[in-house]
Formats: sequence, structure tokens, C-alpha cells
Amino acid sequence: MHVLHVSEVTWGGVVSLLYDVMSEQVDRGHRVSLLVPRAFPESGLGRVQRASWAIDRRRPITFARALAQLRGTVRRERPDVVHLHSAYAGFFGRLPGLSGTSAVPVIYQPHAWSFDLFTEARVRRLLMAWERAASRWTDVLVTNCKDEIDEGRRIGIATPGHALGVPVDVKRFHPVGAAEQHRQRQALGLGDRKTLLCLGRLARQKGQDRLVEAWEAAPLSDTQLLLVGPGDPDPLRRLAPTQWGRTIRWVGDQTDVRPFLWACDVLVLPSRYETVAVVVAEAMACGKPVVANRVNGVDMAVADGPSPAGGTVINAGDMDALLAESGRLLDDPQLRTSLGEAGTDRVFALFTPDLVIDRLDEAYEHALKEKR
Repeated sequence: MHVLHVSEVTWGGVVSLLYDVMSEQVDRGHRVSLLVPRAFPESGLGRVQRASWAIDRRRPITFARALAQLRGTVRRERPDVVHLHSAYAGFFGRLPGLSGTSAVPVIYQPHAWSFDLFTEARVRRLLMAWERAASRWTDVLVTNCKDEIDEGRRIGIATPGHALGVPVDVKRFHPVGAAEQHRQRQALGLGDRKTLLCLGRLARQKGQDRLVEAWEAAPLSDTQLLLVGPGDPDPLRRLAPTQWGRTIRWVGDQTDVRPFLWACDVLVLPSRYETVAVVVAEAMACGKPVVANRVNGVDMAVADGPSPAGGTVINAGDMDALLAESGRLLDDPQLRTSLGEAGTDRVFALFTPDLVIDRLDEAYEHALKEKR
């Protein structure tokens, strides 16, 4: 099968997910093409045919050219299915008659619905209306979790849906022993203080503002909050005038996040919304317990049965409870070890690439039948 992946995203969980999806698809003998911006990191997958997409979400002047490039890529590649990732690819790829996808099965994977990006009611209603309309030009919806399908159903999106989970390369993301954790901590200059890791781009979605504000009011004893991810730290720095640079440390964008996962004690997820945060699965694969806001996909990934929980899920928005539970785990090494081992087992039960791509192949076959 020839698959064309299209995405405007160039950093974070979507990129990690695409790497793992494409790697497994290539191993299965699929022909894989990729249309992404130049800033999208090189995959190292020699058999993936990559084309450059001149889209910049901040510059509408690029949109007309991006639409033409998408149409030209579909015409040139003649894929069996087009797999659209995230809001802008989902928008341009589902413009009937303009995108060139009318005759090709279209799979849309939102990686969080577009209307979740905004708080203004009028904008949210407009985006919900667009998603309902665009669902008519979507053969199959694929998501990282069933919660996301259910959210679409509540606003009237009836497209056939498949919940995939998120693929995690368990050869790259794996537990390490105490000696290796110590070595990683020293290499990163973290010292001996307990470390609470928050991993993700600095953005409203990821909720670092609420976490940092709560930390400024009541920092955990003998603990450092480590923020890893690209973005402008100044708004966060202003929220924590006494703790920034003392118990709060930001290290910016990193090409490899594994050393930080291996070095930390607990991963915290303060996000306002998600769709199974890839970092949650990666942390559990590395044997790290997770304390997370109850947003889409978190219960399924971290705590739902029948497997034992790999961490704790807190009511969304309750930063005091999030920090209190993080502190409880940080003070209990035996509990951390138990939750970490259970989390690794959950990843093998839910998120290995072969399991996820089995589900995705079923979705592709469903899309081909829908189009026929």
C-alpha cells in the first residue's frame, strides 16, 4: 500500500508518532511518502519519499502555495490513501475540489481537535462547524484514544472512527538502572535533588503556566521542577519570580529527550487538553511514574484496567492536587518503582508499534472500502 502522510507540525509528539508509524510501515513493505515543512527533522528512514511543504501557520501568505503543493504531490505520488495529521493538514487536505484528494481515501488524525485550541466561544463554534462539514470529505477518522472520537461525536461528527493508541519504540525508550540514572543526572547537571519533569513545548495547551504558578506558591521540598521543550520562557519566568532559576529550571529544545526521562524521578502532565500525550507513553516505557491531568486519553494510557496503573490521574486543572500527588511519589521510592514497572508493562500491552500499526492498517482498509 502507498501511504502519503501530510503534516504541518515540526516538533513534539506528532513528529515522534510519525517517526514510529513510518518506520513500522516501511518494515511491513508499505510505500511511504511524506509532505512536511523543511523544519521537520530528518527521519533517517531512507525508503521514505519526502517532499517539502511551504506552509507556515503564522503566515497566511503561504497558504495558497501550500494548497498547490499538496495537490501536486497527490497527483504525482498517486497514493492509495492520504493520511492527514493535525489541524492545518486536515483543513487543506479536506477542501473538496481544491486539494486533489477527492478520488483518494482520506484519513484524518486530528491529534487534538482544532476547536480545543481556542477559548473564545465564537471561534470554537466556527471551528466545530468546520469539523462537522469536513467530516463529509473524511473517509475514516483515526485518533490516539477513544475519548477523542467521543468528543467528535458530541459535536456531530459521525465519520467512522478508529482509536489507535500511540506507538512507542521500546528499543529506544526503555528503563535504566539506578547507576545509569545517576550518571545521566550528573551529565545533565541536575545534582542529587529529586526531579519532577515537565516535557513539552511551552504553550497554553501544555499548561506549564498553571504548574509554574502553583509551584511558585508552594514549591515541593528538596525538589527541582525541570521544564524541557521549545518556546518563550519569559511569561513563565514572570509567574515565578522567586523560584525561577532556583527550584525551576528550563533547558529549552532538545534533540533527544531520553536522558531527561532517564534522569528524572516523576513525569508530570499539567496539560489543558491532549489526545494521549506521547510523552506519557514514553515516560512509562522508561519506567517512570506519571502524574497527569485527566484530559483525553490519560485514563486509558495511565490507569484504566485490566493492567495495573502506571501513575496517578488528577482532576483536570487541580494544580494543588497535581503537586501534592507528585510530592507523595517523590517521597516514596518503593511506590515509584512499583508504578514505573507497571507503566512499562502497560506500554508493551497497549503501545508497541506493531499493535498500533495493526489498528492503523485496519483503518486504511476501512477507508478503501468506504471510498469504493
